[in-house]
Amino acid sequence: MEIKNDESSKKSQSRISIISYDIIGKNMAGPGIRFYEFAKILSEYLDVTLLTPNKIDIDTEGFKTRQYKINNYKTLQKNVENSDIILIQGHILYYFPFLRNFRGKIIVDLYNPFNLESLEMFRDNDMIERIRIDKNNINILKLQLTIGDFFICASEKQRDYWIGMLSAVGRLNPYNYDSDSTLRKLIDVVPFGIPSEPPARSSLSLRDVIPEIKEEDMVVLWGGGIWNWLDPITAIKAIWEITRSRKNIKMVFMGVKHPDPKLPEMKKCVEAINLAKELDLYGANIFFNEWTPYDLRRTFLLDSDVGLSIHSERIETEFSYRTRVIDYIWSRLPIITTEGDSIARMVKNENIGEVVKYGNTHQLSRVIESILTNKSLREIYSKNLNKIAPGFYWENVTKPLVKYCIGPYYAFDKRKIIELIDLQNSKISRIIKNNFEGCASVLKITSKKYRDEKIIDKKDVGKLFYLEVDDDFTAPGNEGANMDEVGILKSRITERAKFDGIIANNAFFNITPKFFHDITNVLSSKLKKDGLLFFSIPEKRGLHALLGEGIKKNKTSDRIDDFTIEFILKNAGFKIIEKGISDKLEYSSKYNGINEFNDIYGKNELFELFEIKLDRDDFEDLQLLSRLDILDSEELTGDKTVKGKLRRYMYLLTSMYFENLRKSYNESIKAVNNNIQVQINREINELNRKNRERLLLIYFNIFKTLYEEIKSLGYDVSSLRGILGDFKPKNESGLVIDIDQKLEVLLRDFENIDKVLGFTVSNKYYLARKA
Repeated sequence: MEIKNDESSKKSQSRISIISYDIIGKNMAGPGIRFYEFAKILSEYLDVTLLTPNKIDIDTEGFKTRQYKINNYKTLQKNVENSDIILIQGHILYYFPFLRNFRGKIIVDLYNPFNLESLEMFRDNDMIERIRIDKNNINILKLQLTIGDFFICASEKQRDYWIGMLSAVGRLNPYNYDSDSTLRKLIDVVPFGIPSEPPARSSLSLRDVIPEIKEEDMVVLWGGGIWNWLDPITAIKAIWEITRSRKNIKMVFMGVKHPDPKLPEMKKCVEAINLAKELDLYGANIFFNEWTPYDLRRTFLLDSDVGLSIHSERIETEFSYRTRVIDYIWSRLPIITTEGDSIARMVKNENIGEVVKYGNTHQLSRVIESILTNKSLREIYSKNLNKIAPGFYWENVTKPLVKYCIGPYYAFDKRKIIELIDLQNSKISRIIKNNFEGCASVLKITSKKYRDEKIIDKKDVGKLFYLEVDDDFTAPGNEGANMDEVGILKSRITERAKFDGIIANNAFFNITPKFFHDITNVLSSKLKKDGLLFFSIPEKRGLHALLGEGIKKNKTSDRIDDFTIEFILKNAGFKIIEKGISDKLEYSSKYNGINEFNDIYGKNELFELFEIKLDRDDFEDLQLLSRLDILDSEELTGDKTVKGKLRRYMYLLTSMYFENLRKSYNESIKAVNNNIQVQINREINELNRKNRERLLLIYFNIFKTLYEEIKSLGYDVSSLRGILGDFKPKNESGLVIDIDQKLEVLLRDFENIDKVLGFTVSNKYYLARKA
């Protein structure tokens, strides 16, 4: 795939928010480095914003950066709502569950199977805590796998694992299979990469940082952190064996203290330090660096003679992808690694180092000594490393990611749900475009700019201005606050010139008569003569309305009715052109190939789901009384005598009449029964067909997850808010749980279910012209 760097077209490309769960800066680990390099590569093609939990203190030329706070979800929400794509990884959904409702495309980086790492990381915890952590990890993974549009992982081996997981949550379905039977459009491989420029030394050398290492010493590098699933113990014992005969072999651990304070202390790290001290190697032959800065790591790599990646025999090993080994490839450092993972197979196949058995101290010590004492062998490994290095350049390994970001798409199964929800808004969009198209200047007041962008485009009007109000900008319960909020809005509007049209689409919730009176007069003052006003008032229905009562701040029962709305509009000098309720699904021709939505949903109400018309095509004709012409019967017409004539008239009134009547009745009833059965069978078949189609859409896996959340809910949301409002619960990391975010996400989940089931927001709308 050839991807051109066309800087001139950059402005027209999509906007992507890369949300890093890891620290990014001078001190960072593998996941942070990965997202930092992604931002650099993607900034050549897209408008990139890198969001991190810390303030970035390294070069960020070419892309924007923003800092978010773990305990304040709105610091992230404001930055991502205008994005077309988000890229997430790890536990970010645990801290920011609102991201599950992001309406753009979602890329999930599955580079790190953290559920497997956690099994070893928390092995010494009590079983109840371990089960809780594992269940939480699995829930996060299932949510990621359910909502993602495109997935990336580090290796083909990992891809096999994640395809199994995707299959388990229902993502390997006919929609995704028919779009691409290889599933590369759903999940592809993007390994860890290296810069195309070779590493350059910094002003400091390894020996400047650790003076105990002399010029003649040879250095064995442990190029990363010491995690519980690795095996530093075998490595330290191997160095001890070597030092019994050679004193010029030194080993350096690049980092023992992760820069992210959220991570717990590793037990294996403590054991490694204690063992080095017991063997009198600590500070003499083995050195533990606290954490090596991103730029200084190049010097550590260049000043070393061989790189180690030693791990234990565990399930984590099989699906891991050791970042440190990729750094060894960058610096052309011979590699010694333990068997069992995809990296070990690469080392063996490409002849770029040696592979040792699990936990074999003697073999490891012999291999280290052999490589360090054989310069020609190291040169062979270095030559082979030169051959394979270009395949790991970031610009090469990220090609599947870049390709997706240049032409992003919803996953094909998820697209059906998105199209269905978009159809719900088609009526409002047509009303606005039909009336406002061609206006010289239009003001759009909205609480969700990204959501309302599709209602009317800039190309439809001369100039389009936005005024974004906060999500909590609702009509308050006390009049003082009401005046404050309307006053703030008035001051923001009066700064502008007058408009030909104003659109307020779902911008204000829980509107009271006084609030509507005040806001209508403010808007009227900024409209030119004959200017248009579109005002929609959302009313919640379904689960969202049932369980969401009381959750919104400043909730009031003083709701506005239709008569009051019309009275206020007329008093403010408006003539109502059109009014209505937009809560029905209507088919729009722009959705080619999805006529089935209109067929399936009809009026889009669950209790009016199916209207099956009577079809007479297969009915039998009724022959009632068609055989009761007694006078024309053969028995009577053949007898010409007087007696026969008498018999003819007698039978007209007696047995033949009733016998033929009985036969006619029986045949007619049979035909009626047949016709009824035909219609019943037809209706059953039609109901089954429509049910299958409907369930195929509704049984999208995110809604399975949401159903479990609802089923386990012991209180309605308003009661839950009242209970939790008096204290500040904390999670296992010691962070205060943001109850408002949790409840907002839960309400959004209810709203999503309502949309799919047809119980959507019922929007009363009014289109009025200023007299």
